[in-house]
Amino acid sequence: MSTASRLRPAVLPWLRPRRAPRLGYCYSTENKPPMASANEYLEKLQATIQPRLTPVLLKVRNASDTLRNITRDFNDPKEAIQRAGVALNQLTGYDHIEKVKQQVTDQAKAFESSRDQMQQAKRAYESAIDTRSSTQREINELLQRKHLWSGEDVTRFTELYRLEHEHSQREIHAKETYQQAEKQMDREYMGLAQSIMERYHEEQLWSDKIRSVSTYGTWALMVLNLVLFIMMQSIFEPYKRKRLTDRFEELLIAKVDEEEAKFRGLMQDRDDTQRSVLNAVNELAAAVASGNQQLESQLKLTLQPSSSSEQPDLSPTQEQPPPTTTTLPSDDSLVMRKRDLVMYSVQSAVAGGVIASLAMFLWK
Repeated sequence: MSTASRLRPAVLPWLRPRRAPRLGYCYSTENKPPMASANEYLEKLQATIQPRLTPVLLKVRNASDTLRNITRDFNDPKEAIQRAGVALNQLTGYDHIEKVKQQVTDQAKAFESSRDQMQQAKRAYESAIDTRSSTQREINELLQRKHLWSGEDVTRFTELYRLEHEHSQREIHAKETYQQAEKQMDREYMGLAQSIMERYHEEQLWSDKIRSVSTYGTWALMVLNLVLFIMMQSIFEPYKRKRLTDRFEELLIAKVDEEEAKFRGLMQDRDDTQRSVLNAVNELAAAVASGNQQLESQLKLTLQPSSSSEQPDLSPTQEQPPPTTTTLPSDDSLVMRKRDLVMYSVQSAVAGGVIASLAMFLWK
């Protein structure tokens, strides 16, 4: 069983096509029932969505497993933070970029190692070339004086010829090693360049994905804000306004009741004051009326002549009686009575002014 088949998630239950009920007859291909077309559409939809959902489901499953491990082994905060970062990287797909980065680092190390090996092989090849060149130079010197060879020169020539053959084989082997090291260095360099390009490509894809996710997130936040604004304006604000209106009405009714109670008290006080003023005015008017009657009676008594001073007959024979004298009231008593009259008038004027001012105040 392959890794892809083991990692392939189960088919989502809502994406499974429902089989059409088996009936006693078959439909023709020309006249397909609606259920068959729906099943075909669901199969196509499943075939289209399943490859896209598989990596997402794998990432979500790995992230959930990592978060479960974090919540289960929450001993060290630093370790928990590291695990949370790993889970976030798995969820966003940045773990693949981390793997590519590690691959680039390993490839760079391999390239450095292959370059060092190539340098060593190059030095060994150059050393083999120098050794063979020195051997060939010595052989050429011996060949130039071949007619003067001695026994030692023959032995030396034979030995040099054998060494030249060994050095030639060693040079060929060093050359092959150098060429292989150079090819290996080229392969490592190409692998490094490929890994760098892959890292750049993956980072570009990840940044595009994050940018698209941020764009969709921004749109989602805008839609959420719009929905919240509509809900606030259509549900919460009317409810809040109704509560404020009810509260204001309650406070207004309470304040009106309080003001009415105060106004009733003031009206009661005014009525009491008005009654007292009216009583005082009535008493004052009665006193003024009684004083006027007494004054008029006294004036009548003062100004009326006595009954004995009637006009007598003017007969000459009848004697005139001696004149009678009556006592007039003194000026002091008249003055006091005038003062009382003035006081009564002033009091009545004051009472009338008070009544008029109260009437104007109440009318306002």
